[in-house]
Amino acid sequence: MKPISVLIVDDHAVFADAVQARLSAEPDLTPVTVAYGVRQALQRMKASAPDVAIVDLTLGDGSGLDVADEARSLSPGTRIVMLSAADSLDAVVDSLTLGVRGWLPKTIDTEQLIAAVRGVCAGEAWLSPGLLGRVLARLLTATIDPPPEPLAVLTPREREVLDCIAGGLNRGDTAARLGVSINTVRSHTQNLIAKLGVHSTLEAVAMRNRMAMDEHRLPMAGRGRFFN
Repeated sequence: MKPISVLIVDDHAVFADAVQARLSAEPDLTPVTVAYGVRQALQRMKASAPDVAIVDLTLGDGSGLDVADEARSLSPGTRIVMLSAADSLDAVVDSLTLGVRGWLPKTIDTEQLIAAVRGVCAGEAWLSPGLLGRVLARLLTATIDPPPEPLAVLTPREREVLDCIAGGLNRGDTAARLGVSINTVRSHTQNLIAKLGVHSTLEAVAMRNRMAMDEHRLPMAGRGRFFN
């Protein structure tokens, strides 16, 4: 059986080194390396792509969530187990969204941690039953009550400008229709692009049209909710 390479990410050197020493005693866990912060962890992942990373949620130069996020592109095969002194439901849900495979208390027994490493490497997810129930409840609520549509961040005037652009009007025509200056239209266009997190008016129009299509597909009553 192929050994499991492990990376420990924790800014508490005594804790990290102790876990490294214990895990290194297991013949199937090798090599076991340590990183003491986000930057060093990402360097280790890029260089060696460990099978499993045990990551502390709170690090001196950032968050374990930063490690999980960057790992998706730097080392997509690395399975991450997050350690935390507290169970913040928001942080747990965010971590699972980023592909984290396990969430464990930092006080966990070393033998259980070793079992978790082997488990996530085998494709398992490691969450306590109580925490799993809370996570499922949150995800169910998110499914029933979806977040506001992206265009909701726009002001009414920015929405009008976007509608004009989508209708094929140039800045001069848009300014004439709305009774404002071309500079004002330019300013609104720049603002709506920034708010929507896109890079061009073309992407903004595509998002608007996609939202309109989704709106058309949904039933008029009980949108986004279960109903009789």
